[in-house]
Amino acid sequence: MISYSGLNGFLEPQVFAAVMIFLLPIIIFMFVLPLGKKFHGFRKYSGIVVTTGIFISFLLAYYLYYTNANLYFYSAWFNNFTWGVYIDPLSIAMAMMVSGVSFLIHMFAIGYIGKDPNKHVYFAETSLFTGGMLGVVLSSNMVMFFLFWELVGLCSYLLIGFWWYKPNAASAAKKAFIVTRVGDVLLILGLAVLYWSFLPVVGNNDPLSIYNIIHYALNVAQLPNGQFNLALAGALVLGGAAGKSAQFPLHVWIPDAMEGPTTVSALIHAATMVTAGIYLVARIYPVYVYALPWADYLVLYIGAFTAFLAGTMGLVMNDIKRILAYSTISQLGYMLAALGLGFVMVNTIGNTIGISIYHLIVHAFLKALLFLSAGAILYALLDTRDIRKMGGLWKKMPITITAMFIGALTLVGFPPTAGYFSKDEIISLAYFVYNQNPYVLYAWILLVIGAFLTTLYTFRMFFTVALGKPKSYAAEHAKDPPWVMIVPMIILSILALIFGIFQSGFYNYFSSMFTGTKYAGTVSFSIPLYIEIIPFLLVLLGIYIAWVFYGSHRLSAEKVANGSGALYKIVKAKYYLDFLFTNIIAERIIVFIAIVVSLFDKYFIDGIVNGLGLMAKYGSMAFRKAQTGIVQNYAVMVIIGLLVFLIIGKILGVF
Repeated sequence: MISYSGLNGFLEPQVFAAVMIFLLPIIIFMFVLPLGKKFHGFRKYSGIVVTTGIFISFLLAYYLYYTNANLYFYSAWFNNFTWGVYIDPLSIAMAMMVSGVSFLIHMFAIGYIGKDPNKHVYFAETSLFTGGMLGVVLSSNMVMFFLFWELVGLCSYLLIGFWWYKPNAASAAKKAFIVTRVGDVLLILGLAVLYWSFLPVVGNNDPLSIYNIIHYALNVAQLPNGQFNLALAGALVLGGAAGKSAQFPLHVWIPDAMEGPTTVSALIHAATMVTAGIYLVARIYPVYVYALPWADYLVLYIGAFTAFLAGTMGLVMNDIKRILAYSTISQLGYMLAALGLGFVMVNTIGNTIGISIYHLIVHAFLKALLFLSAGAILYALLDTRDIRKMGGLWKKMPITITAMFIGALTLVGFPPTAGYFSKDEIISLAYFVYNQNPYVLYAWILLVIGAFLTTLYTFRMFFTVALGKPKSYAAEHAKDPPWVMIVPMIILSILALIFGIFQSGFYNYFSSMFTGTKYAGTVSFSIPLYIEIIPFLLVLLGIYIAWVFYGSHRLSAEKVANGSGALYKIVKAKYYLDFLFTNIIAERIIVFIAIVVSLFDKYFIDGIVNGLGLMAKYGSMAFRKAQTGIVQNYAVMVIIGLLVFLIIGKILGVF
């Protein structure tokens, strides 16, 4: 890795290109918003301007890949922190994914948002959103990373609540902002622990630079309590990642976030916000590698449990966007579990980061495809989101529903789609690690069950939407959207189908980031064929069951739900987590604490301050009476004061 610093380093072509990748969308935001506000005629071009800028960012990211950039640029900032860019296969792959998928979503949005009077605001905010995410993946320092991380959170609040006049949208924006702030508090604490842990090792040479975290984590672990400090920092950072990447128990904001425009949902779920947490954990992987083992198992089991839990909730949703939202939560769980497997079995770290990020990129393609397909359906059905009011759309919208079918096959991991090469690889790796470590068994089981649930809710959605007869007037008269919206879906469909052939090359490219470290190279692993085909058999079973209930309707899903008793109600209520967080923790515990603190502040803190003020007030009133204006009185007081002074001096032996 080549290091650069100062102005000369900034002017290096690769460094300058890397900085412009995230700076360009932010600059465009600064122009589009005021120009759109002042010149109404400019608004119809705002989408084209933003989309072009993001495409340029993609080209710059591709330039870094093409030139095999591997560099660290830093420049003095404040205190002992620096700012800059850290470029390696991980950051390049993420930058290409973010800018590339975001470009396609923005192209779709030109048609989807085209009639909105505030489209210039929308495109300005999405440009800032994309720039913030690109800043996250390219930052060289965790302080700079955190600033962009917060910018992403702010933009998500603005975009989820873009249609602010809808009460549900405004409420969802606030919920997303508050829940992710909980994670951000944990992240700040984790960064503080990292700072004080690395400070004795690197001194004032930027303890929170990514370069130092990667290269000196072993030295920190060798300090007294070093492994515990790394584990504590890792667990707290994981809390921040769980907030952004919607992992249990901070996943509750994502379903409500569907109240924003569908293109915002596509951006959040595919290209930007929710992938930030996975990137964060992968970026600082040495912290977990050298930490105490409990932090590694925490990463693994939070991911595996979330993959399973979200799958169960996807089964009972009828809102097409919420079904896709729960699928996102579940797939993010697979990515996190893959990283956890590498942390638990360290000699596989060269495999697992590549496997996790490969699934992240495949998921970006398929989830953007599914959300854009859903957006096209909502565009045609006048924003109808209930799948029970759809039906028969394959005949009405052949291009859109074919794209959705490809996305569904990729999501469940049906061969030969890219999802088969990414998700099944994680499940196979889990079984391989289990053979070396029995504590991984339950994670493998959860991931296998999650694969079955994914198939079941995905094809429940697809069969209900695509087959049968139209169940509403809007469905009866639906049609495919304009070509500006169709072209991105076609491109994403092709990527979802063929990206599996790049798996080996992707892994080889990723392994280069470990060159010169103890993790250089990859571990070749294999599992018995009868174990390897279990996920595929469960996919076939899930499709068949979904067909029986929702395709042919030979069995009634409603009867099964009614016969399941309390289980269906619990899952439908999302395991009462919203009730716990809102009605118990927020409205009872936090409000009670707030009242107690308010009373303490009002009557104790303010009482002391006000009491001192009253003492001064009434004391001054008493002494005011001594101010008579008569010279003789003042002379007497001077004499008395002098006598007191002499007496005290005599007693103390001064005189």
